[in-house]
Amino acid sequence: MGRRSTSAAVFACSLLPLMANADCPAPGQWWQSHQVVPNSSILAQAATHQVVLLGEQHDAVEHHRWQLHTLAGLHALRDDMVIGLEMLPRRAQSALDDWVAGRLTEDELLEQTRWNESWGFDATLYLPILHFARIQQIPLVALNISPALRQRLVSEGFSNVPAEQRHDIPAPQPPSDAYEERLKEAFDQHDMGDNPEMFDRFTQAQLSWDIAMAKALADASDDGTLIIGLMGLGHVLYDDGVAHQLNGLGVDRTFSLLPWEPTACETPDPDAADAVFILNPLAEENSVNNELESFGTF
Repeated sequence: MGRRSTSAAVFACSLLPLMANADCPAPGQWWQSHQVVPNSSILAQAATHQVVLLGEQHDAVEHHRWQLHTLAGLHALRDDMVIGLEMLPRRAQSALDDWVAGRLTEDELLEQTRWNESWGFDATLYLPILHFARIQQIPLVALNISPALRQRLVSEGFSNVPAEQRHDIPAPQPPSDAYEERLKEAFDQHDMGDNPEMFDRFTQAQLSWDIAMAKALADASDDGTLIIGLMGLGHVLYDDGVAHQLNGLGVDRTFSLLPWEPTACETPDPDAADAVFILNPLAEENSVNNELESFGTF
């Protein structure tokens, strides 16, 4: 986790897969199954699920604005809502609770969550969402685990780490072939050569990341509350990441939503998510960090 390991989270997913066009997508549209679907329909569908996953490119300002607007729309339909954050490990939970309760300033929140150490992306990208949660008194849940624990789970194996030391997180489900292939493509981008052992560690780290977030989401949705998870696109695409692990935990009512900026008259792959929202192409000034980060996952 943190800036040095963000590539493991987003792994080459800044653009969604394309399909040959029907009609040209336009900003402000939701696309589902090769067609434009009204905003009210998508939000109504999402609100009936246990878990909704909102993907993001971490450094894209417009993605976070879209997330905020989507959260507001869902909250209008569901008062019993919780927001889960990939950005912070479980040790930050008490600070998030104090923030929602109004007991912390912005500076105190960032200091107590160790934001820069834990995540590294500019906090101003996320503060509007955090303020929305506080104003509306929506609980915030830290979904992630510390890099040290993730490294330990990869090195020692889940069964060798006591349950209480791994937050009762179970071993992950094996990855699908397609997910493993995309992980391999991301791994190869780092020019680490043909190193099967290193790739296995990379894959296990990613699965540990997925199952850690899935377990926190599942726990938060136990009482029927709608839990919205904010996380990198790579964890959401094709329901291969967190949704796959949620299914292994018995949570099968998951709905995935992604933002997308088309560069041509092509439509998003309908299998990439349950629905895709069309944004204007990303402007350079809307991106805090355009470079693919080197990873420090293990």
